[in-house]
Amino acid sequence: MKCFELNGKWSPKSTYLPSNMEKADQRARRSNYVWKDLTYGIVKRKDLKIEKNEVLIKVGSCGVCGSDIHAIQMDSEGYTKFPGHLRLPVIMGHEFSGEIVETGKDIKNFKTGDLIAVEQIHWCGECPACRIGMFNNCHYMEELGLSKDGAFSEYAVVPEKYCCNINDIAELLGDKLAALEAGALSEPFGVAYNGMIVCGGGVKPGTHVAVFGAGPIGLSVISLARAAGAAQIFAFDVATERLAFARIAGANHTYNPIELNKQNSSPSEVVLDNTKGIGCHMVVEAAGNPKKTYSEIVKMMSINAMVVQIGMSGDMPALDLTPFQLKLSRLCGTNGTAGNNIIPSVINLMAQGQVDMRKIISGRYNLDNTEDAIKDAGNGKPGKILISQHYK
Repeated sequence: MKCFELNGKWSPKSTYLPSNMEKADQRARRSNYVWKDLTYGIVKRKDLKIEKNEVLIKVGSCGVCGSDIHAIQMDSEGYTKFPGHLRLPVIMGHEFSGEIVETGKDIKNFKTGDLIAVEQIHWCGECPACRIGMFNNCHYMEELGLSKDGAFSEYAVVPEKYCCNINDIAELLGDKLAALEAGALSEPFGVAYNGMIVCGGGVKPGTHVAVFGAGPIGLSVISLARAAGAAQIFAFDVATERLAFARIAGANHTYNPIELNKQNSSPSEVVLDNTKGIGCHMVVEAAGNPKKTYSEIVKMMSINAMVVQIGMSGDMPALDLTPFQLKLSRLCGTNGTAGNNIIPSVINLMAQGQVDMRKIISGRYNLDNTEDAIKDAGNGKPGKILISQHYK
């Protein structure tokens, strides 16, 4: 079996103390302090075998994520720039869909030939976090493509409980490949759904929404806000090409903060001007640059606003809490997408034609060109890049 594998040396920095689990499993929760001297590329692995509760999937499409970009990048000391969870070696790729080609004997809800999307975070269901429904905070989570083999590969094996049927999307679109692409995009869209709906409490129809960062997650935020009935949607990004995709996704107003500054204006000023001083009821930080974004976010918040932090950053910015107190506003963090009927809800939106994330696809690469795809995404190519066996 052909796949794209990431490997490296487990070498914790003197300033980082690995937990007993990290030591025992040779994994790292903060990988930029542990994994160094990375190698990556197409390799051959033995054909996969399934357990009784698993399905074998022929991978259809798999999205390139920001975590993939940072995982293969190294700093001046040779450590990965990815600050999250890694266990190496690992087959990368976690935003994926495919067709079931074999089922274990205990599989109840799926059959050979079904098209499915897959949850990236594998939660145990038994730890204290899972028992209160906080699946993204599972004490024993595994993450496909990061700590557990993923889908930059010809085939993948996944337990049944993380599979989600997308046959209805195929029926709507009348095209198997289009359905597989849509299914692969359900994961980044699910991240936005988790942040805005599950953690953030939802978008009230008729309210205003702003998002910083118009990468794939930011574009998903815009699409979801539009589907939820937001009145005005503001998108901010320093890349003109990304702002073009933001308009395609449904943003009413798109601005480059650098250009606004040249005009002696700012993101908060244009928001307050267009909303007649009300501000935004939900602001999503998907840029991962809180040192620069929060000075504007606190100014554009409406009374009783919700600020959702999705973007990941290694920075430790100072945050003025007074505006949150004065405006009775809240700040919530969010990470990934697991359980809580998130991916099935996203699939339902897609299957009813209320959301079509395929319009943000900007590049399609075959498996052999995975490295090129990741690097192109890392070099700022806008929209969403997919890896697929269907493109030669």
